[in-house]
Amino acid sequence: MKVIALGNLSGATGDREKDEEFSVDPKLGADLIERGLVKAVVETAPFARKLAKAKE
Repeated sequence: MKVIALGNLSGATGDREKDEEFSVDPKLGADLIERGLVKAVVETAPFARKLAKAKE
């Protein structure tokens, strides 16, 4: 699962800076979200990305 750090982190996730996007396993991600340390990355569907590129 992809998440974004809400502050500087270190430990099981490695050293991460605020607003850095990184991947973690779903269980760890859920724990970090619950603790308010990260937020989940909302990924756009591939079709939506193609539409956005076509409009450019």
